[in-house]
Amino acid sequence: MEIINKELSFQTAKKVREIIIENKMRPGDKLPSESELIELFKVSRPTIREAMKILNAENIIDIQQGRGTFVSKKTGINGDPLGLSFADQKNLLKNLLEARLFIEPQITLLAAQRATDSQVKHLEEIITKMTDFNVHNQNSAELDLEFHTAIAKATGNDVLYRVVPIINESIMKGYGKTVNNKESFERAYESHVKIFNAIKNRDFLTAKYESERRIRKTLEDVFSDS
Repeated sequence: MEIINKELSFQTAKKVREIIIENKMRPGDKLPSESELIELFKVSRPTIREAMKILNAENIIDIQQGRGTFVSKKTGINGDPLGLSFADQKNLLKNLLEARLFIEPQITLLAAQRATDSQVKHLEEIITKMTDFNVHNQNSAELDLEFHTAIAKATGNDVLYRVVPIINESIMKGYGKTVNNKESFERAYESHVKIFNAIKNRDFLTAKYESERRIRKTLEDVFSDS
């Protein structure tokens, strides 16, 4: 069995990262094959495989058996990038919602200023899908996440687009507190429609206001019985 040179594997992983960045590869783009990488970097197969393991652990690539290796759809975002599992769990949900309160309204404001027509159409499609639900459940919660992530993407700011999925952990945590609460769902849906209309009409001040109003109401819904 060939002994793997760990340092060479880390160097190779770094070179693959550089390829992704320099070629402006996007999430879902396919990387060169294992054989092509061996030829490109002049290293052994075990070294390439170890480098791929490193990048996979960092969530930079997605290895799909039988299909190849692709740029991860959530590059750099691991299960707990902020170390939230080590935070005060008793106040975590409240702290996450407060973080959203400070950040998300500004993101919504920016989206109302910058969203392209195709991005507005995508938001409208999400709103349309939401009409199929009348209560919070796993599917409606995922649509909620998709809606807020799409708003972040509409800012055109790649940093915000990467930060929002982390903050949106609060949505999924809040889901358990409001599950099967029809009144809460209806308020959330109405709020999403108002936010969408404000973005569609380029009314950035209303977009910001409705976003802040929604988060404050979520805080009230979740902690009213605390």
